Amino acid sequence: MSDPFKDSDDRNLVENEEAIEKALNYLKYHDPANANRDYAIGLLKRMQSAASSIADKTSLDFEKFAQDSEDIPPR
Repeated sequence: MSDPFKDSDDRNLVENEEAIEKALNYLKYHDPANANRDYAIGLLKRMQSAASSIADKTSLDFEKFAQDSEDIPPR
């Protein structure tokens, strides 16, 4: 089972058997024609690449975030 305190330590999903099994399980339901190990690994590689690209382009300015949050009216 995953440890929520160590999940961020294991970022190489392509080598993580648990991640591959979960990707295969996802594919069995959502894309049964491609539910094989090679496709699951390719899917994980694409996901990791997309996440890396987003992380590289995005930075969080906490001060701006806090200021913007104060400007949001309560519900």
